[in-house]
Amino acid sequence: MLWLTGYIEKQGYRVDIVDVKSDISQEFSERESARVFYETVERAVGSGSPLIGLSGFTEEYHDLVKLAGAIKARSNAKIIIGGVHATVSPQDFFVMEDSPFDIAVVGDGEVPLTRLIEAERGRAYSPEGIECLVFKKGNEVVQTAPQSAFPSLADMPVLPYQKLDTDFYLQPHQFLTRWVYLSGFHIFTARGCPYSCTFCANRRRKVRYRTVDAVIEELRYLKETFDIDGFYVHDDTFTIKPDRVIEFCEKLMDLKYRYVWGMEGRVNQFPDNVFRALKKSGCIQIDFGVESGSQESLNRMKKGIKVEDTIRIFRRCNTENIRTFANFLINTPGETEQDVSRTVELMEKIKATVYGVCITTPYPGTAIYEQYVKPPLTIEEYSLYKGNMSYTSIVDPRFRLAAHNLDLEELHQMLGEKYSQGRRWQIISFQPRYLRALLLSKRRYRYLSIFIFRLLRKLRNLLRVFPRIGHIKPQHSEPSA
Repeated sequence: MLWLTGYIEKQGYRVDIVDVKSDISQEFSERESARVFYETVERAVGSGSPLIGLSGFTEEYHDLVKLAGAIKARSNAKIIIGGVHATVSPQDFFVMEDSPFDIAVVGDGEVPLTRLIEAERGRAYSPEGIECLVFKKGNEVVQTAPQSAFPSLADMPVLPYQKLDTDFYLQPHQFLTRWVYLSGFHIFTARGCPYSCTFCANRRRKVRYRTVDAVIEELRYLKETFDIDGFYVHDDTFTIKPDRVIEFCEKLMDLKYRYVWGMEGRVNQFPDNVFRALKKSGCIQIDFGVESGSQESLNRMKKGIKVEDTIRIFRRCNTENIRTFANFLINTPGETEQDVSRTVELMEKIKATVYGVCITTPYPGTAIYEQYVKPPLTIEEYSLYKGNMSYTSIVDPRFRLAAHNLDLEELHQMLGEKYSQGRRWQIISFQPRYLRALLLSKRRYRYLSIFIFRLLRKLRNLLRVFPRIGHIKPQHSEPSA
């Protein structure tokens, strides 16, 4: 939303972001969900905008239809849908008889949205002449030409963070550096991924980059405006160009803010000079999609990495005291019991700081969906993805990709209990750079209060596991004859 807003406002138009947050203490209650829904509709309708855009994933499909319908009932605005599901399956938003959606955007939204605004203002463009749109014309679903014009990432303005509730986003939380608290933002330095993993819906293999100077300027702005303590680089392929990574690290150190930060990486993209630059510039955690300990499984997934690369890079991270997150998948395509055994062996060997274990789930737009989910899901069946429950269980027979007969739910639970229990206590890191950032932070008392609260809650939960000694009755055996 920030990227879209920044680009469109740079073209001279005004954009509002509706981003209603729930009360954390009540966020899973039906009453709180209803309040968030109602307030979102009120603010969208109250904006008076002639164009209202929504974005979402497959698991949010039914929520998007409900939200669009509520807005459409009270507004004459054209409702535009974008995001991942609109990109991989745009026709789904026009199958209902009275669809509340007017247009779906396939792919990057900056250029088509700007041209839709121009069309709305009566200029030279019409929907038929705008690339990468899908809309209904009479009883026909029309899809325009594929996208050929992309926004230059080098010319993107600093994102308009001030349009968000930054107090909410800058609360110290555990999702910048996995499971230890930090206040900051996720940033992107590039878009796209050249790899073709079969579980991913990415269809654009070309990577487009922001300039390093633009990224550094954004980090300068975030520090001077919001006094962030750290950040996370969310690129799929941040380390694909070693020279660019080193340039980024050197210019980051020139800022002299002594950030702590994390990133995603691939185990085959870390030559020694890149690794040294990352560590020296304050990178305290790297997240890896390890996926499997079986090379055969990795090859079937077209992951493009080798098991020995995983072993090597985790050994290096452990030696250099860089935190690691290792994500593993079970239920991979054609997985055998031997593949599972090799995965468990690798989990044991790499000694990651944090583990994640998921049951592979085929989503629309991925190669595994096209291969295994037959017949394809109906739009009513998209509710199977709701709440990401499919990452921990097999919610439909078509979602079983493994060739073995192991109980995947039991396997997931066993691996989670063995390798993920430790993260429940990981609320702080003892890395010197991290501790220094917290001590110098203007939010240090907020950190302290969170740590005390979490520690007391964890101790309380731990005590609940064990019954009081006075309630345990000794078991006596009958005397033998």
